[in-house]
Amino acid sequence: MSQLLTAALPEAVDRTDLHTSRGRFACLEAGPRHGTCKGSALLLPGLTGSKEDFAPLLPLLAAAGYRAVAVDGRGQYETEGPSSPSAYAPAELAADVIAQTRALGDGAVHLVGHSFGGFVAREAVLLGADVEPAMPWATLTLLNSGPSTPSTHQRQRIQLLIDALASMPKDDIWTFVRPAQAGQDAEELMHDRWTRTAAQSLTCAARWMLDPVSSLSDLARCDIPKLVLAGEPDESWSVRELDSMAAQLKAERLTVPAGGHSPSIHCPEATAESLVEFWNGKGRRP
Repeated sequence: MSQLLTAALPEAVDRTDLHTSRGRFACLEAGPRHGTCKGSALLLPGLTGSKEDFAPLLPLLAAAGYRAVAVDGRGQYETEGPSSPSAYAPAELAADVIAQTRALGDGAVHLVGHSFGGFVAREAVLLGADVEPAMPWATLTLLNSGPSTPSTHQRQRIQLLIDALASMPKDDIWTFVRPAQAGQDAEELMHDRWTRTAAQSLTCAARWMLDPVSSLSDLARCDIPKLVLAGEPDESWSVRELDSMAAQLKAERLTVPAGGHSPSIHCPEATAESLVEFWNGKGRRP
């Protein structure tokens, strides 16, 4: 279960909707209050997460001059989704990201995918290379998102989730996935998120994580600056795996000490600094 520390949003963050050719997506957004906007960032959350996972990060990116938009994917928390499993196929979620990017308007977009969101971002870049060669992505950041399936322990937990969703009411499953320690407001939000997220969305995402559909070699051939950024320690993917992935992708590699699996929650300042450093430097196209 993606952990939140509070349900309160930073003052500079707004709840809004992103209307696209593929429907409405619930968003959190923060943008520069003064001066020129340097570009946009589209942030994709993980398996049991939501746009709220990026809430502490968004005003920091805005203060650095970027419009930052975090979305709930289809069937995730405040974005409605169909009940059919086919609606959550990798190509469908990737097409959603392309539509979201288009809906942000003109200008380059920095794409950031956290954990499972990194799998979706990878698929979107690959789909974009095939059918949308003019996609305005300036960079791709994989945030605590590894090259393939996660660790044995995490794979076991994911399989347990799949089995439970197939045989138990979601309210009963909450007893096992609820956070051990969280403030009341944060726990209420996480419970609401768990209740409202479509079971098929969770199941299909979990199965995808156990059997990734795209290869790093395909992604390495995509001409887009890449960053492998991760908080540590992370029990999902080892430092060695992330280092190897960055080398294969010819990507920048940065670390957020003490960030854990969700550095945007636990170390938002350091995470924002790493992203902005990349975007302002090698991540910026001439």
